[in-house]
Amino acid sequence: MVQLSVTSADGTQISSQRHGTGRPLVIVSGALFASQLWHRVIPLISAQRAAVVVDRRGRGKSSDGPAYTPEREIEDLLAVLEGLEGPVDLLGHSSGAILALQVAQRTPANLERLIVYEPPVFEDPPDCIADDLPERLEELLVAGEREAAVETFFREGPRASEAELQSMKAGPAWTQMVKGLAHTVAYDARVQRAFSPDPAALARVRIRTLMLLGATSPPRMRRAAETIAARLPNATLTELADQQHVAMLSAPALFASAVNEFLASTD
Repeated sequence: MVQLSVTSADGTQISSQRHGTGRPLVIVSGALFASQLWHRVIPLISAQRAAVVVDRRGRGKSSDGPAYTPEREIEDLLAVLEGLEGPVDLLGHSSGAILALQVAQRTPANLERLIVYEPPVFEDPPDCIADDLPERLEELLVAGEREAAVETFFREGPRASEAELQSMKAGPAWTQMVKGLAHTVAYDARVQRAFSPDPAALARVRIRTLMLLGATSPPRMRRAAETIAARLPNATLTELADQQHVAMLSAPALFASAVNEFLASTD
């Protein structure tokens, strides 16, 4: 593993970890998803190419800026792409998939292929997050209520049930999310709220694209993925059998196979 670092447009240092050699696949995580959680799937991907896992701003070894806007994160990823030689591919998960779509809309010169996994982009009002969710999360964080912020995000963002929430709390990742990532939940809520799936803007993403969708994901996530895929001019939609939103954790071999097959078929 090689540690990489670039300077974003606002001076923020953005760190990445490069695994393997060859053509880079840049990986952008979703909300409350630490870079190290990719460790189970990385060996299955990096055997064929370089996997570059980005620490989004405020996470891992990356620094943070004084005033957050989603535009800063788009600039971060553009800086990461610019720091890599040759053709580059981009994979985004969840809110990271929204950022990946926005990067692709800027048509960076070395970006050739795009993989997006269930971007939470909702148009029907019942599916959308509350307009004031980012501000309420920020208020909880300012008050030092980190665990409450994480719980609120899960209840209102992915709409986790109480049973699902209790299961997460009992797992080993909960402490890492609360202690290490809670301060970023408002960022992800802002990314989700700010993105508009404008058909004309999505039509500019003409590179070959794979939309990944969990076969048993909730209806609102399925609608989101199918809607975005239909608006991308060169997209293929692939369902991950018996999976929902985190197949890289629950079925890493299946996830890696879908990614590798797409990239191999378009080499």
